[in-house]
Amino acid sequence: MSVVINTNYAATLAANNLASSNALLQRSLNRLSSGSKIVNPNDDAGGLAVSMKLAATSRRQQAINANLGNSVSYLQTQDGALKTAGKVLDRISELKTLYSDPTKNTEDLANYDAEFTQLKDQLSSLAGEEFNGIALFGSSTMSVPSTGDANASTLEFGGANLLGTGNATSFTDEFDSLSNWTTGSSGDARVDNTVDDLDLLTAAGGSAWATSNQIVSGPFNLELSILSASSDDELRLQLGGVDLATFTFGGGAGQIPLGASTLTLSFDGAGNVSASADGNAIGTQSTSATSGALTIRNDYSGSSVTEQLIYFDRVSVNVTGAGTISDSNVATVANASSLASLSLDSVTSALQEVATLRAENGAQQSRLGFAAEVNAVNKANIEAAHSRIMDVDVAQESTALAKYNILVQAGTSMLSQANQSAQTALKLIG
Repeated sequence: MSVVINTNYAATLAANNLASSNALLQRSLNRLSSGSKIVNPNDDAGGLAVSMKLAATSRRQQAINANLGNSVSYLQTQDGALKTAGKVLDRISELKTLYSDPTKNTEDLANYDAEFTQLKDQLSSLAGEEFNGIALFGSSTMSVPSTGDANASTLEFGGANLLGTGNATSFTDEFDSLSNWTTGSSGDARVDNTVDDLDLLTAAGGSAWATSNQIVSGPFNLELSILSASSDDELRLQLGGVDLATFTFGGGAGQIPLGASTLTLSFDGAGNVSASADGNAIGTQSTSATSGALTIRNDYSGSSVTEQLIYFDRVSVNVTGAGTISDSNVATVANASSLASLSLDSVTSALQEVATLRAENGAQQSRLGFAAEVNAVNKANIEAAHSRIMDVDVAQESTALAKYNILVQAGTSMLSQANQSAQTALKLIG
């Protein structure tokens, strides 16, 4: 090899090797100081992209776990209200039994009714309980994703309907098939003042009136198709045992014309009932009724037994606006006017409804618990996959650090030697 002065090839190679070793040493130091295998995108471009997606999935899984925990808290709060409802119904059943004691006088019965009034109000109050502004009871269910995946399945929870309130709806039925209603010779329904009231929402046998214990509340329209009535017949519409409207048949002002074929009553939900016959306004009446079973009575004021009948061939009930119809035995208890009007069977059925709701609540809690368990396992595995890409193996990297440190020290020493090698040319010249 030639001895030259201008170019020190050995020093250049040594410098390049030292720079490379120093870069490796700095990368190893960065990895160990940060704990991350990928410090710069060029360390592992593909791995960085995958790790970002895994990290986002892991954070979603953590959020899902929080959501599932909140859902369980919601259900636990709901179950607490249901447990209280069961205790209230237990006490009401006890009061009903005590109320039936023939040795109790009128004042005693009034005292039992006073407690019953408070208890049924508490039932209605429980139905309005909320969790963080979300109703605990209602006909709709809520959904929570089970995992953080885009196509994850959802879990349904809630949906406990303590008072059985459903959406606004309509009912229309002919009376010919209603065997439990008093009927005339033509098979059409009739109402008089010597038989039970016509309960429009609990009549069995009609195709559209299949459920029992229905309670109506809110605005609604009631259309009665009248076949015949007599003068002095009095049509009384009641809601929850409270008079909603009372109209007599006749030819005077505010009366239902004897020849009328269709009577329409409209309740605005705020205590006002307007009536019209065949489209002609009759008048408006006020009421304190708010909700309950919808019944028709005939309070005949005359003396002729043959004129105590009002015949119908169809009734159409249209619950509109905020109006609702429910078929809950709990609602039957909550809307009973007194212990005397409440049957023990209704209370027992209400207790069964609450027991069923609590069982459904427990089943939902159980499923949410298993979903949270699976989600926790998934999150742990996703974090492990992310760690394999991003986290540095300290043992392996510390070994590499020692290697690169020695290479840097060796490179520095050899560069120093290479820089001194050109001095041999001076000896030749001198």
